[in-house]
Amino acid sequence: AVTKLFNNVNGRRCNEYSPNERSAIDTLINEISNTNWDWDADLLPGKWMLVYLQPGPTGAGVDRRIPFFPEFNFNDQYQIFTDTEVRNIGELWGPLTSATVSGKLKEENPSRRNTPKRYKASIDHGSICLSTSNKSCLPLPISGEGLFDGVYLGKRLRIGQNVNGGGARVVQVRLKE
Repeated sequence: AVTKLFNNVNGRRCNEYSPNERSAIDTLINEISNTNWDWDADLLPGKWMLVYLQPGPTGAGVDRRIPFFPEFNFNDQYQIFTDTEVRNIGELWGPLTSATVSGKLKEENPSRRNTPKRYKASIDHGSICLSTSNKSCLPLPISGEGLFDGVYLGKRLRIGQNVNGGGARVVQVRLKE
């Protein structure tokens, strides 16, 4: 199921799926999510691109953008993890303009070695950047705490689930840096 999911989502954006594809992908995500996987935290650091979003039980998604700003089909969303930090990047006008929020990342139970694996992100700063160089940035006053479960983590594919939001699941692929 993992390889099949990866092959179906790799290189695509969230808006590129037909209803039939979404149904098949949702089935794969549910199958993977209902399996107890080993968790190797050493695989988490890196840059991950959002390629699929499975809404939560109430239809909620994951908000990584500025409210009231239109969603454009050419925008991408990323998460960059280190062992202790997370940075969420949501493009607003392709790579030319993006909103970024970041903060500390804490593994809730380091001794647990299987899924779901809970993390807490303590967001303490953000910015809106008007270029890819990050030299023209405006501060974005933001803070908060986010909880997410790692549902699956491999070398190329990651599935996470928002816990204190609407329960949406994200499918991400690792980007080479």
